[in-house]
Amino acid sequence: MVREFLEIDDLEVFRRVAEQSPLIIRRDPFLFAQYYAIMFFINLASLDPGDVRRLFDMLKGKTIIVKNMVKASSIAEFVERGQRE
Repeated sequence: MVREFLEIDDLEVFRRVAEQSPLIIRRDPFLFAQYYAIMFFINLASLDPGDVRRLFDMLKGKTIIVKNMVKASSIAEFVERGQRE
């Protein structure tokens, strides 16, 4: 399980890491790319709009957009919470 989150502020460096990751996770304002046991991230709010668009174009086929996040210690806990709502 990932426990280390390292911020990258350079677009090209993040792109190089993202190329090695099978999926890129988008949860605005962040993009996350896992490389082995480390999660690298970049804050999209700190980039120019043109750079954000360019990054999205480069990673289009690998990016998944996360709508919501739920914290649960097991699948059973997750399902139980879902049934209550």
